[in-house]
Amino acid sequence: MSHPQFDVVIVGAGPAGSTAALHLQNSGLRVCLMDKATFPRDKICGDALSGTVGYELHKLGPQVMQAFMQAEPKIATSGIRFVSPNLHTLDIILRKVRPGLSAPGYLFPRIHFDQFLFNLASNHPHIQTISQCTVQSINTSKQHVTLQTSQGHFSSRFIIAADGAQSIIARHCGIQHQHPHLSAGVRQYFTGVTGLPSPTLIELHFLPETLPGYVWIFPLPNGLANVGMGMRSDVVIQKKISLRHLFQHIIHHHPHLSPRFKYASALEPPRGFPLPLGSLRRPLVHGPILLTGDAAACIDPFTGEGIGYAMTSGRIAAQSIIHALHSPNPMLHLHAYNHLLHQAIGSEMKTSYRLQQLLQYPRLFDRVVQKANRSPAFKDLLRQMIEEPANKSQWLNPLLYLRILWPF
Repeated sequence: MSHPQFDVVIVGAGPAGSTAALHLQNSGLRVCLMDKATFPRDKICGDALSGTVGYELHKLGPQVMQAFMQAEPKIATSGIRFVSPNLHTLDIILRKVRPGLSAPGYLFPRIHFDQFLFNLASNHPHIQTISQCTVQSINTSKQHVTLQTSQGHFSSRFIIAADGAQSIIARHCGIQHQHPHLSAGVRQYFTGVTGLPSPTLIELHFLPETLPGYVWIFPLPNGLANVGMGMRSDVVIQKKISLRHLFQHIIHHHPHLSPRFKYASALEPPRGFPLPLGSLRRPLVHGPILLTGDAAACIDPFTGEGIGYAMTSGRIAAQSIIHALHSPNPMLHLHAYNHLLHQAIGSEMKTSYRLQQLLQYPRLFDRVVQKANRSPAFKDLLRQMIEEPANKSQWLNPLLYLRILWPF
């Protein structure tokens, strides 16, 4: 079975793919958005939507913002609770709220958020959406790319690869994950977790046994909680750690966390997933193929956040294709995608990688938390660095560490 030729085929209808499709919807291009699953489908994730997600929703226009505010089930979050290796707690209450939103961030299960974005794309007459369509092989020529799928052949001038951490298209392009730049994660949904902070905060617990990773507890609507743990893959291999076993041990036996799960009920077994981290700059353009989202390793090396960055990559990929098609030198504009995405998120990834490396020094992390709790000015500086990604670069300034280590 053959399908008509498209200008753009987007493989993967998660946040990166659906966002790309929505930015192409009025371009006059023939766009196909395909996914191997049928929506709604679950995606193993922390379910937290940061201010970056709000920024990208704003870029999609006021109607999308209004629809998002009406979408359910989600809850608003007011900030982040950090727990240091010595169990010192720091609550950062965020103040910045994106236009059109009511809170700095939200917790919105991916099964619903991805469905929300996919519905926006599938309801548009200029976007053809296809579910249960798995890519089996790829053939690239000078004029077009041909995808052999479970639903026949698709031919397109450009491909946007948004097919996730185990992207078949990224593998076709020769991209291989390196363990120091890959994280392993587990997630489990619970009911009955106690001690959730109010106002609603997302919790990051940097326990000594999880460094350079952390345990998270994110409250969800209807009394649910998303609980998980992430750790760099090279550390997991080096220490021969079973992530699931360590996670279960922490939940049931750690003196700091296990009391909160005494009356909790798990709704699923722990589910594992890989996270390609943005700590290594990769080539993202391979002829007419552009990599986005997890396929492009758009994941913060420190926090593990990927949804907002995936949407950023989808937007910039769509814009790069539009510019390429209206240019006498289309490949020049297409290759600009590498630079434009790095310009948008590269400095944040670099800084977050440095922060990840600092987790090798848990005493310094403890010192940061204690300093912030004793100094309102320093705590406010940390808040600004979280709210404005450009301010993260201050972590690269040696003077900041003098300030941290200076006597209280």
